[in-house]
This record gives sequence, C-alpha cells and structure tokens, in this order.
Amino acid sequence: MLFFIPYLERNKIDWQTIAESVDLPVSYSGSEKWIPIKNFSLFIKKITLLCAPDMPIIVGQEAAESLLRDKRGFFTPDDTFQHALTAIITHSHLLTRQNTYWLEKINGHWCLCNRGNLSVTFPGYAAVEWFRISMLLHLCRHWLGKDWMPIQVNMMTALHQGYQYESLLLKGSEVAYNQPYLKIQLPSLSRFEPLVSRSLHSRNIQEIKLLAETYCHLPSFKIEWLASLFGVTRKTLYRYLKDNNTTFKELKKQAILNKATQLLTESDDSISSVAWRMGYSDVSNFNRAIKAIANKTPTQIRHKNKGLLE
Repeated sequence: MLFFIPYLERNKIDWQTIAESVDLPVSYSGSEKWIPIKNFSLFIKKITLLCAPDMPIIVGQEAAESLLRDKRGFFTPDDTFQHALTAIITHSHLLTRQNTYWLEKINGHWCLCNRGNLSVTFPGYAAVEWFRISMLLHLCRHWLGKDWMPIQVNMMTALHQGYQYESLLLKGSEVAYNQPYLKIQLPSLSRFEPLVSRSLHSRNIQEIKLLAETYCHLPSFKIEWLASLFGVTRKTLYRYLKDNNTTFKELKKQAILNKATQLLTESDDSISSVAWRMGYSDVSNFNRAIKAIANKTPTQIRHKNKGLLE
C-alpha cells in the first residue's frame, strides 16, 4: 500500500475514500502494516479506473527504487546481483505475506519467480501482478543495465488482462500468459548457487524447516530444487536430513501441515481460498492431502485451533 500512496497523492487521487470503501485503513505512519490482500486487490481495481494506463508500471519502478533504499538492509545498491537475488529468497517471508518469491533453474537458466495468494480471476489481480513484475524488472535493471530485457517472461494473468501493459514494459520479450506462476528468465549467472554463503552442514535444521514452510506450496518444491539452492547434490541433502532424523518427504509433509494450519487458524478465508494459497487449484485434492497428513480435514483443523484461541 505504501508504494502506491505517493503516486496517488502526486496525481491528486482521493485514495482515502476508495480505501474506506473496501475497509482499508487510511493512516500509514511508514511502519510495517499488513493489510488483507483481497481488500487491497479490490482497492487497486478501483484506483486503476482513475489512473493513467501505466500506473502499475510506474509504481513498480518506484517500489524498486524504494527497496534499494530500504533501511532494513535486505540488499543495497552496492551489493552484487547474486547477493540481491539470494536476499530476495531468504527474506521473502519478511518482504511480504501476500505472495512468494523464489529462484528456480529451468532449462539451464536461473529464473526469478513469483506466485500471489489470490486467484488470477480476482478483481484487481492483473494490475497487482504487473506492478510486481515491473518492480522485479527494475530491481534487476539496477545491476544488469537500464535497457536490460528478459528473453522470456511468464504471466499468471490472461492476454486480455495484460496486453495494455506488455507494450509498456516488455517490448522484445517473449511473454506467455495463463501460466502457473510469474517467471523472469535471468541472464547467464556463472556458478551461481543461491544459498552457499554458508554450507548446508553449518545450518541448523530449523533453518531448513523454515525454508520448507516458506516454499512447500510451490510446484517446484522438490528435493532437487532445495539441493540446488545450497549447491549440493540430492544425495548430500538426503544424508543431511537423515543425520537430522528426518527425510524430505517428512519435511515437506510437516511444512504443508504447519503452513495450512496457520492459514486456516489466522484467517477467515474460505477453504477453497486457503487451498489456492497452498498451491491446490482443486479444493477436493487439498482436503484429501491434509486428511492424509493430519487425519483431520481442513475444516476440522480450523474449528479445533480457533476453539483453542477463543
């Protein structure tokens, strides 16, 4: 929200009235404040009608500049590009609770990826996604040059939702729509291994469990992907987990249960919305998966845990 306010005030748009209409706060001190993603997306849908067509692109660029000045120091303008990419994935859970950022090697190329917590059909999602890709692209351009353009980009939204933005931001890129997650193909990164600043064996198992809970809902969350982040083989990661009395299968199952339980307990979102956030497009598959892990349905978990909090 804080990224959008300067643009709206600069263009004399009465954003406070629109925020109140979707039950969002109108006072922001500059401190961290999490707001409901559905309300935020509805807010963006309404303000988009009052803004210039390039609003998500401009705000995304300004957001990138703001992150480079961020006092929390996740990364700085003087860091290497590799360090900045590593910071994005290691601090993803602190940067936002509304979507997930990760790195994935696809067909030999590292890609910067993102997946939001709302269905792509939700009002306002398209503008939010184009804001997000503009932010990521302009962050990359700080290190890769102001004219850098990715060869390939995947968008979750549909062509009819994105064609007006594509010509403003991605001239020359090959853009695919209706994809399972947002993806920006990065240039060749020689010997890049995101999490090798500290060896795998120097890390506490709790760090690995936190990483699992952050990324367990992604289709790419497999033992090969996790091993690639640490620059080790699948066999080495398997031995590390065995030495810590667990397996990748158990690590993933517990992470899924912990993350699902948190979402079911801390929000009033429908079970289908929680299923989407957990990476399931079919709520029946989500129900079966949770029942197989916990011997309880998501509804039963919600009722039990909310009862404990009351």
